[in-house]
Amino acid sequence: MNVSQVRHVIKKINRVLRGHLFALRVTKSGSMLQVAGSHIISKCGHSKLMLGSRVMLYDQVNFYLDAPGAEIVIGDCTYINRRTEIMAKDSVTIGTGCAISWDVVITDTDYHQIEGTISTKPIVIGDKVWIGCKSIVLKGVHIGNGAVVAAGSVVTKDVDPYTLVAGIPAKVIKRDVRWN
Repeated sequence: MNVSQVRHVIKKINRVLRGHLFALRVTKSGSMLQVAGSHIISKCGHSKLMLGSRVMLYDQVNFYLDAPGAEIVIGDCTYINRRTEIMAKDSVTIGTGCAISWDVVITDTDYHQIEGTISTKPIVIGDKVWIGCKSIVLKGVHIGNGAVVAAGSVVTKDVDPYTLVAGIPAKVIKRDVRWN
C-alpha cells in the first residue's frame, strides 16, 4: 500500500467510527454509517431521524425536525454532501442509492403560512435520484426513481421517474435519462 491508499483507509475508518457515535443520536441507523465532520440535529419531541445502511454524511449535513412527530428517513447507500440541510415538520423520505450534492436544501414546510394555504406537505424522493449542488426541493414534491435535478434548480412540482429537470422553477429538460 502506498501513502495515499493508507490515508484513504484511515479516513474511512475515522468516518465509520464517527458514524457509530452519530448513530447514538438518531432514532434508527443501519450498518456502516459513515460520517465526516460536524452535524446539527435539532429535534422536537417524538420526532424521528432514521438512516439506512451504508449512508454517507459529509461535513455539516444538518437535520431539523421542527415539529412533534416529524420524521426524516434516508435509504440505504445514499450519500449527502457538505452543507446540505434537510428540514421537516411532517416528513422527508429519501430513497436508496441517492446522490445529494453540496449546499442542497430540502424542506417540507414554508415555516410561515399565508392564509388559505397549507404550509407543510411531505416530500418523497425516490430511489437512485441525483440532486445537483445548490438545488432546493420544496414542500409536497415527489421525485421519481432515477430522476436528476440539475445544479441550482428549485423543484416546486413533482418530477417523473428518469427525468432531468433544471431551472427556477425546475422544468423538464429530458426524459428517459440514466446516470451512474
